[in-house]
Amino acid sequence: DPLTGDIVSTDPAFRGAFETRGQIVHGDGWRSSFSSRLTNDDNFLGRYQVSLDTRLRSTYVLERFEPQRYFSVRGWAFQDLTPNTPNDRVPFALPLVDMLWRLDEKPLGGSVMLQANSLTLVRREGQSMARALASVQWDRSFLTPAGQRITFTGLMRGDVYTSSDGAEADDPFYAGKDGWQARFIPLAAVDMEWPLAGPVFGGLQTVTPRVQFVASSPTANAGIPNEDSRAIDLEESNLFALNRFPGYDRWEGGARVTYGMDWRWAKPGIAIFAQVGQSYRLDNQLDVFPEGTGLSSRLSDIVGRASVRFGRYVEVTQRLRLDKDSLAVRRNETDVAIGSRQTFVSVGYLKYNRNIDLEDLTDHEEVRAGARVAFGRYWAVFGSAVVDLTSTAEDPLTTNDGFQPIRHRLGISYTDECFEFGVTWKRNYVDNPNAREGNTFLFTLALRNLG
Repeated sequence: DPLTGDIVSTDPAFRGAFETRGQIVHGDGWRSSFSSRLTNDDNFLGRYQVSLDTRLRSTYVLERFEPQRYFSVRGWAFQDLTPNTPNDRVPFALPLVDMLWRLDEKPLGGSVMLQANSLTLVRREGQSMARALASVQWDRSFLTPAGQRITFTGLMRGDVYTSSDGAEADDPFYAGKDGWQARFIPLAAVDMEWPLAGPVFGGLQTVTPRVQFVASSPTANAGIPNEDSRAIDLEESNLFALNRFPGYDRWEGGARVTYGMDWRWAKPGIAIFAQVGQSYRLDNQLDVFPEGTGLSSRLSDIVGRASVRFGRYVEVTQRLRLDKDSLAVRRNETDVAIGSRQTFVSVGYLKYNRNIDLEDLTDHEEVRAGARVAFGRYWAVFGSAVVDLTSTAEDPLTTNDGFQPIRHRLGISYTDECFEFGVTWKRNYVDNPNAREGNTFLFTLALRNLG
């Protein structure tokens, strides 16, 4: 039922799904790729355990690759299977154009990258927008006599936007001002790393302190719609990015200093890596990021990552985000992988305590596990399970008690050079509009390497 989300009986009718993908090499660096996933029933994929995805994507891309240049034109269409989502509010993007060009010239001894992007995003109902932007970025790195690596960066970017029906945006926080908007973004940055290496505990240790200064326009987002920069979250992968928003529509302006340290230690049979860092805003622009992202205050949260690898078959990875004031764990992800590609065990745990209601960043806690054991020459047994550990203390709207199995699967497969066969038992423990509670038995048969 699209209004209540309940599963109801309907009259018999044909229901199905379609999926395809492919690639065509045209020559002279040109290539086309396409993929499509469609269904005529929002519940079909989940009910028959084909997929638990709630958003299907169809796309076509034409690309050209050259040693110093890249060009692409893409088109995107989406089908949202979430209950209560009107199809008229689902966007499609056509065209999305990207161009990258690294110049052969080296002005002032540095490299120059030219970039251009344009996008037209249309909804039948709701906010629509179009943009065009171009940027030039100059980087120069050099080593000091003391072994420090210093990188200077200069960037200039110009954007032009037009949007309509901003009052009908899916969230007012993402709405733009109707009509034409333009912005000019200059940026200057200095990044310094100082690797210090030496033997310790029978292995080689490398300690690398890092400091980065970035200065840019403080008010670059006024009136600009936000379609591709919504799922922002501070983590170790974007800590030192020039713009920590994930897309083009939002720009992190102002001035800041980011500091951190990498540590590596290795000896035969074992390798350890750890990274930690934080940033501090040098201005009072505190409305750039929403609350709960770890970046909404002048002093950011602390982010870190650590991994330990034993030989070729065991790896443990830990990611953390700690509250800057209380050191409370805001994001905790642990992954353990044991084995090879053929026989392995993996266990993962995650907990989000970010106190944020935007997009899919709500508080959540779960544990997941999977395993595969190969035997004979072609056979394997496999299984996986997901358990939701979210309690009402973490999310007052949850219906779980802190330990709710979500789903599991268990199966056996046979795979040789020409033939693949499998039997899988799946069980859903939670009834939802896209996957009915209960057991499902899936039989798969595929012919491989045809042609």
